[in-house]
Amino acid sequence: MSIADDSIQGTPETTDEYDDMVAVLDEIIELGLSKLTGDGRIKDTKKAKARAEYMKRTEQAIRAKRQVVKDKHLEEMGRTLEALQESGELDL
Repeated sequence: MSIADDSIQGTPETTDEYDDMVAVLDEIIELGLSKLTGDGRIKDTKKAKARAEYMKRTEQAIRAKRQVVKDKHLEEMGRTLEALQESGELDL
């Protein structure tokens, strides 16, 4: 996986990479929320399209974060099951 300044590509291979993705998504969400509700709010009615776009991108980042967290938990569960199988404590 690679996390560049402008994109996240590939599938994470370690828990740290999942954490990095979550951190990037948290920054995106924080910026989007500040543009919608905080001090950086876009108040000009002429810029309603820009505000709507921030809202849309923030919503996408929230959905992506949920999926990344879900994927991280599934990956961890898979590794735990694998370890239990290898140790002979679990037979599937």
